[in-house]
Amino acid sequence: MIELGDGARLRRARHEDLGALLSIRRALPMPSLAETDETRRGGFLLGCDAAQYAQLLAIARVWLLERGGEAGGFCVTLDDPVLRASPIWARRDEIAWDAGVDPVAIAARRVAYLDQLAVLPHMRSHYWGAALGLRAVADQIVERGHELVLTTTVIAPIHNRAAQPYLDQFGARRIGQVDERYPEVGRIVSAVHLLDAAHYQQRLAEIRDDQRPAIARIQQMRKLIRIIDASLDR
Repeated sequence: MIELGDGARLRRARHEDLGALLSIRRALPMPSLAETDETRRGGFLLGCDAAQYAQLLAIARVWLLERGGEAGGFCVTLDDPVLRASPIWARRDEIAWDAGVDPVAIAARRVAYLDQLAVLPHMRSHYWGAALGLRAVADQIVERGHELVLTTTVIAPIHNRAAQPYLDQFGARRIGQVDERYPEVGRIVSAVHLLDAAHYQQRLAEIRDDQRPAIARIQQMRKLIRIIDASLDR
């Protein structure tokens, strides 16, 4: 259990949290194209499958954000063996890699995957959602020894910019895109991002150790990073 302050905390999700994950997922639909062609709120285009989430709770690393006994967010990551056995890895040849990216070199390293980060709107104050993502990625990089973390963000039919500030702040770079089709929604295009472990830890250390006066937002991020850092099993 990791206490974030003001009643918020993080913990590893268990099988009995399945209902909470499904409830959060259903509460976060992606805005329709009739509303906008981009969003910073996040959301999901595809439907919610209870069997899929039960499997993720069994094989993935799932972290839960709670406040006052209410589940308000979750983050799912896959470690290297689980990623390589997944449909995600099986479709890697469909990725259009950016110039200069060597997919063979990526595959030769220990790679984790940030699969889902979902936070209800009323739980996003105080940067608790950022803390949830930080702890999930630190779990894979610091505690489980992954060298790289991959993730994707939807860019069409709606450009989902919700995670972009977090990815930018901690040094992720776009390395390609993948074009897929699903019966429920049709064509989905996603950008593929890569986070290097060494760069990630350097950025966290810079923010954590900075003692200069700062606005409240930066002060809160420093506090949360120090809390996350203290929780790690190194």
